[in-house]
Amino acid sequence: MAGEHITRFDWGPTPLGALTQWPPSLRVAVDIMLLSPFPCALVWGRALTLIPNRSYMALLPGVKQSLGMRFDLLWHEEWPRIGPWVFQALEGRANFIDAPIQLNSHEHDGPAWFAFGYAPLRDEQGAVAGLLHTAIDNTASMEQVRQWREQAQGFEHQVGQYLPSSDHLWRMARDAMVVVSRELTLLAANEAWQRVLGWDVQGMDTVALVDLVHPGDRAEVRLAITDLLQGKAVHEVESRLKHRDGHYCWMCWSARSQGDVLVAVGRDITQERSSIVREAQGLLRDNQRMEIVGQLAGGMAHEMNNLLAGVGGSLELLQRRMGQGRMERIDEYVHVARDSVQRAMALTHRLLAFARSQPLQPRPVNVNTLLLELKPLVHQALGPDFDVHWQLDVAPWPIRVDCAQLEIAMLHLCSNARDAAAEQGVLTVRTSNERLPARTLHGESIPAGDYVAILVEDGGTGMPAEILSRAFEPFFTTKPKGRGSGLGLAMVYGFVHQSGGHVWIESSPSDGTVVTLLFARYPGDLPASDSDIRACERKRGNGERILLVDDQLNLRALMREVLVDNGFEVHEAGDAVQALACYEQDGPYDLVITDIGLPGGMSGRQVGKAIRQTRATQKMLFITGYTEQPLERSLLGKPGTALMLKPFSLENLVGKVYQMLDE
Repeated sequence: MAGEHITRFDWGPTPLGALTQWPPSLRVAVDIMLLSPFPCALVWGRALTLIPNRSYMALLPGVKQSLGMRFDLLWHEEWPRIGPWVFQALEGRANFIDAPIQLNSHEHDGPAWFAFGYAPLRDEQGAVAGLLHTAIDNTASMEQVRQWREQAQGFEHQVGQYLPSSDHLWRMARDAMVVVSRELTLLAANEAWQRVLGWDVQGMDTVALVDLVHPGDRAEVRLAITDLLQGKAVHEVESRLKHRDGHYCWMCWSARSQGDVLVAVGRDITQERSSIVREAQGLLRDNQRMEIVGQLAGGMAHEMNNLLAGVGGSLELLQRRMGQGRMERIDEYVHVARDSVQRAMALTHRLLAFARSQPLQPRPVNVNTLLLELKPLVHQALGPDFDVHWQLDVAPWPIRVDCAQLEIAMLHLCSNARDAAAEQGVLTVRTSNERLPARTLHGESIPAGDYVAILVEDGGTGMPAEILSRAFEPFFTTKPKGRGSGLGLAMVYGFVHQSGGHVWIESSPSDGTVVTLLFARYPGDLPASDSDIRACERKRGNGERILLVDDQLNLRALMREVLVDNGFEVHEAGDAVQALACYEQDGPYDLVITDIGLPGGMSGRQVGKAIRQTRATQKMLFITGYTEQPLERSLLGKPGTALMLKPFSLENLVGKVYQMLDE
């Protein structure tokens, strides 16, 4: 029987005691162990007493009797390797170690390789009382690995001998390959070298190879060349090499010394580096935007608290006067509350627009209106010790820009002015209409035409010429480490030029700095703003049917009341399921107004898409407090679709409804 060697053994002298005294948990573990097809053994108790199966006993042929031995003594030669795994198992953590151990087994003519597994075993109380040690024969796999390694080394040796004389492999390679003398003269180059960098061997007669390396990378390249000349191999050295046309390409080189020559292989990684830089710039832009938001948060909280105090105080007095039956000055309290709410809404929209990250969305705008709305953020960014002078053109021409990005650019310029003036001084913001002939100003080639200029002037320390020439370079900064990423002015430059405008800086030491943003005049008229919506001719609805979907009960009740007061028939729903059921039963409607953020796992976007599948021409007004891509362009761009960002006034909501129904 498989377990006769265990039953016939005298276990009395061992720490386990007589076989008849073994606990049930140990007996069960022995039975399971004996059924295993692999060499395995039980290691039980604090003394680590060994109970092996017959296959396990053959692992160490030099040990005549392993029954009842201490496990650590049996494996004393390998204990430094396996001991830590044993202790992990005794702590209750099973593990399998596939790093094989070489043994001289009876079942193999030569050395054999085994991988070990350790599984904890528990007694009747659930405590770890021992472990199961399993050995798995990996000899065949190790032999395959050995053969593969020998084949790979042989192939590498063949390639090393074959490469210098293999003309077709040399020419077909996608990576640039060169052979260079120890004096760094180019001896041979493959077609990929010429394709990537434009140079042929003959064209290099008058150009030193080291001169192709970008000056900023030459120190690192010289160190690599020193290693090569000393017989060391060089791997994955990245540097910029000059193309024959004059621009630089990023290359990743590996090279080695081969007799009297140096052989190098280079891969063009220009696109990879550009992609990494773009991602890094995106992350840094986001970080810098959030850094400015953090600087503004305290001041914004102070401003919002003041506005909320005005709202709360007005409502409190209004409630008290109405309770007393006194109606005098009620209009004043309502006016103060509404004015505070309007200012709070404006601040909220400005801050959310500032934090938005998305492609440019240009629209016609009055630059004076935008700057005046930005005033609170500018004052908060500069701090209390700065005076701001606003010198705005009386009637500026309209321009077409992304308002949120222009606000960000202005805040960057204000932040730079604050740092340049040591956080105190005077900042002047000017706007003016400019009719310019074709000319070049400060390196900017400006076509003839009408423009609107925005100038931001500070009385700070100014910039010397060498710093001024690099001011728009990405990552260039003169601020202390941790105070700036060097992307602020680069972002301003990129935004202005992306908008079809021009930007330059005028500065000199101790004479302050003037940054000029120049935008082309928009030839059309400004569209009606939200505040102008209510000026439409229609003053009352004609019983048009509206489906109103919003999970905020209080807000929905207010919107319903004002719509009913204006002559509309309103049906309500609190979530997507109710909205679709209502539309199926009572639809279609003249207009569907739905919040985007709805409970229940189905958003307002999905409600709109489901309704449009039933009726493609259904007019939809989406409302939301989210500003980060609230709607897909494909959905928002369809006729009869509009979006309003919360918070908005009920009066503007009614005006928007009139506008959509009349379209």
